[in-house]
Amino acid sequence: MMDSVALSCKVCTSWQGLLLTVSLLTCWLIPTTSQLTIKSVPPIAVEGENILLFVHNLPKNVKVFSWFTGARVLKSCEIATHVIAVNATVIGFSHSGRETLFKNGSLLIKSVTSKDSGYYTLRIIDATSRPEIIRTEFFVHSPLLGYKKHLTPSRLTIALVPPRVEENINIILWVFHMPKNLQAFAWHKGVLPLDHLKIASHSFLTNSTMLGHAYYDRLTVRNDGSLLLLNVTKNDTGLYTLRTISVDLKLEWAIIDVQVNKH
Repeated sequence: MMDSVALSCKVCTSWQGLLLTVSLLTCWLIPTTSQLTIKSVPPIAVEGENILLFVHNLPKNVKVFSWFTGARVLKSCEIATHVIAVNATVIGFSHSGRETLFKNGSLLIKSVTSKDSGYYTLRIIDATSRPEIIRTEFFVHSPLLGYKKHLTPSRLTIALVPPRVEENINIILWVFHMPKNLQAFAWHKGVLPLDHLKIASHSFLTNSTMLGHAYYDRLTVRNDGSLLLLNVTKNDTGLYTLRTISVDLKLEWAIIDVQVNKH
């Protein structure tokens, strides 16, 4: 499955916890080099949540990539393989129906359980047929007492309009089911809530919008939370994340993958 996919989850948090999480992400998740890396977002999940194994710096000459459960490259452990030249994905024996591959190599696993904990292996093959293997690990724990009520799946979703994107057209990342009683929302380019990746944030308390470092003049943030991109280019390709926080400090987020094609 390689279509644009929105990922939603809901957690209950405090401002202190949110700031601590952002601080930790800043220190831990920013790669210091252009080396291929994988980060689990979040690194520790509660059963029922979604996990994104985010691939950073996938080489441009990659022809094929495959994901496997466990720490070994075995056919019986294969989740899926994607062939970039024909934009085709082949499902493996370990695909449970909850996994989605993104074109940047990332892997989304929905509604995780404790059985999903452990190692995951990514194998990439470049134009010289030279394989490279990299592993990551994440943990899933059972809900804490009183936490289950916060695991209601979020309805926040993002739709790409039009669904097929070509260069030099205008597109909308259309937001549906925006939570009620919102305090603020923010858009980021990528999946990490870091200042240098922020496009813009809007506060309903002050009815004001602040532009971020990733903002440029072809972008417009609409009052309903949707994001308008004018005259898109290949540089606009990638993941976009919308985060919302309500007046009772509940955080929701959704991710969409935008792929810009040549005419």
